[in-house]
Amino acid sequence: PSETWIMVLAMNRRTLASCLSATAFFLAPIGIDAAAPSPSTPPSPSLPSPLSPSSQQTSVSSSAAFYPRGRDRPHDHEIVTEEVVYKGWRKVIRRSVSSPLRRPHLTDPLVNPLTNPNDDAADATTTAAVTTAHDRPPQRRVIHFDVIDQTHTTGGAVIVFAWNSTSKTATIVREYMPGPHRVLSGLAAGIVEDDKHSSVEGDGEPNSLVAARYELEEECHLAGGTWYRLTEEGVSVPMDKYVATEIVPYLVIDPHHVPDPRPLDDEEDIEIVTGVSAKELLRMIREGDFNLVGGWGALLALEKLRELGEI
Repeated sequence: PSETWIMVLAMNRRTLASCLSATAFFLAPIGIDAAAPSPSTPPSPSLPSPLSPSSQQTSVSSSAAFYPRGRDRPHDHEIVTEEVVYKGWRKVIRRSVSSPLRRPHLTDPLVNPLTNPNDDAADATTTAAVTTAHDRPPQRRVIHFDVIDQTHTTGGAVIVFAWNSTSKTATIVREYMPGPHRVLSGLAAGIVEDDKHSSVEGDGEPNSLVAARYELEEECHLAGGTWYRLTEEGVSVPMDKYVATEIVPYLVIDPHHVPDPRPLDDEEDIEIVTGVSAKELLRMIREGDFNLVGGWGALLALEKLRELGEI
């Protein structure tokens, strides 16, 4: 019947529109316009300049423009209560969150455009259900999460990859990690302590960069060099789904040795490992000799070194 063909055509148009929207969604973060023709000569990307007290700004990529500050998307989850249930070196927060109660994928045409592609009646039922779901306010529920945070006042954490441009090798650390109860490789890293790492008034350095310099000296006995922030300016990255701490990764090229470095923290037992090539780093990451954060920081640094022509 003609009504059936009209419904099928309408659904095909909706499905095509959904596919085009999905294409634009996935291409936008890498700077491609799905509706525009490809230029004959693509523009060359601009590289962020080294960090210095007088110049902290870096170029903003299309992904940062698409996702404000890298990840701050609007949502309808609301924190109801928070309670500290344990406090030591770290603290555990019981966070209660009011969240909408959804039927997964029901209203997502990209995931479930048709209940049964061969059943027009089922298709009409699905369309009606989607319309009804959009019209009525969503039901809500309260979910309880255990969230890990730092005990003292902090501005997050930093991780530093140190590179020697003459030997084309990195300086990393090897230390006992109580979580996995193993001695693993990693990068110089630490917490940004607001009372310890506040920048001197007028020097223009963010606290995260001050903390990164401190950690590099304490854990690798290195200082100076040319510094690069490996995220967009002002962006820090959450460590984990259930961890409040956010990390800023840095690359430093050609720091010099410090004969009398700042002391390590009492609980740290660190071995400095020098002369590690890019190939060796990748092997170590694949073999599980880095924890997740250390491997992530190393991969970002290696990509930046490729952009700079270092490797």
